Amino acid sequence: MQRQHSLRDSEDAVSPIIGTVLILAIMISVTGTMLAWGIPQIQESESYAIYTAAQNNFLNFDADLDQVIIQGEGSSRSSTVSFSAGTFVYRENLDEIRYYYETTSWSSFEIVGVKKGASSFAIMDNKDVIENFVVIISYPDGTNWSGTSSSSIVSGFNPLVYGSSATYKSTENSTIVGGFFVHGIDSLSYQYSSVSGVYKMRMFNGGIVTKESGSNFFVSSKPLIRSSGTEDSYGSLVLYQTDYNMSATSTTKSVKSLTGGNYNFGARNQGGNDTSVEVYSIRMGFSGDSSLALKNYFLTYWGFGSEGYSFSASKSTTAANMGFEEDIFYTQSSPFDFRILERTIHVTFNIR
Repeated sequence: MQRQHSLRDSEDAVSPIIGTVLILAIMISVTGTMLAWGIPQIQESESYAIYTAAQNNFLNFDADLDQVIIQGEGSSRSSTVSFSAGTFVYRENLDEIRYYYETTSWSSFEIVGVKKGASSFAIMDNKDVIENFVVIISYPDGTNWSGTSSSSIVSGFNPLVYGSSATYKSTENSTIVGGFFVHGIDSLSYQYSSVSGVYKMRMFNGGIVTKESGSNFFVSSKPLIRSSGTEDSYGSLVLYQTDYNMSATSTTKSVKSLTGGNYNFGARNQGGNDTSVEVYSIRMGFSGDSSLALKNYFLTYWGFGSEGYSFSASKSTTAANMGFEEDIFYTQSSPFDFRILERTIHVTFNIR
C-alpha cells in the first residue's frame, strides 16, 4: 500500500510538467510560424499599400501632364500629390529610342549600329535596288555632316548624340528613301524599397512604366499616341517625344528621399519641334530596362511586328561585327503620315 501510494504521488507530479512542456512547445511553434510567415505577410501588405498609393498619385499627375503636352506651348497644370515614403528623382536620358523610316515601297533597309556615341553604322538595301547611299546627318547644335556609304558602311562623322537625325538617298538620284532619329528618354522616376522588394515607376512620353517586386517593367499608363485611318492601315501615326526641364532650385535636381506629406507638382509646356514624314514603314529600337515593356505595348496595341536585324560576314565583316538588334516594325502598302512631336516640359517638384 505504501509503494502504490508513492507511485501515485510521482505520477501526479510528472503530469503537470509534461503539460507545461507541451504548452511551451505549442507557443514556440505558433510564435515561430507568426515570425516566419505572418510578419513578412504584414510587411509585404504594408509595402504594397505604400506603392499603390504612390501609383495612384502618379496616375493623377500623368493625366494632368497629358493635357499639358497636348494643349500646346504655354499650357500648364499643377497637382498636389501625397507620398508616404520612397525616393523621387528626375533622370535625364534614362533610356534610348531610335525611330527609322522608309519613304518608298521599292526599297527596304537593313541598318545596324545606330545609337548614341556611334561614329559609324551599317546600311544596305534588302531589295538590292540601291547599292550605295548618300547620308546627311543633322545634329541638335545645327551642324550637318554628309558622306557616302562604302561596302555597306557609313563612317567618318562625329559621334551621334541624342537629338541627332539622318536622311539617306541613293548615289544615283536625289530621292530621299529613308532616315532615322535618335532620342534619349527623360524620366520622372519613383522608387520604393522594402523587405518585400523594390517597386519602381517611370513617367515619360505621356505614359508610365511600372516594375513591381519580382516582375519586369510593364506599361501601366499608355504613352501618348494619336492615329487616323482604317481598321487595317494608318492614315497618320503621331508619337510624342517628351524631354523634361527642371529649374535650378527644384528639389528634383538630385535624389529626394520622401517623408510622409503633400508635394506640389507643376508642369508647363515650353514647346518643341514637329517632324512630319510620309512613310511606308517604321522601325523602332529601344535600349534600357524599359525596352521590353515598350516593345510589348506596340506589339499588342499598334500592329507592330518583331524582327531581328544583322549583317552576314559574307556581305561585310565590319557590318557583321556591329552585332544584332531585335527591334519592332510596322509597314503597309500605302503611304501614311508619320509624326514625332518633341515637347520640352518644365517640371517643378517641391514640398507643399
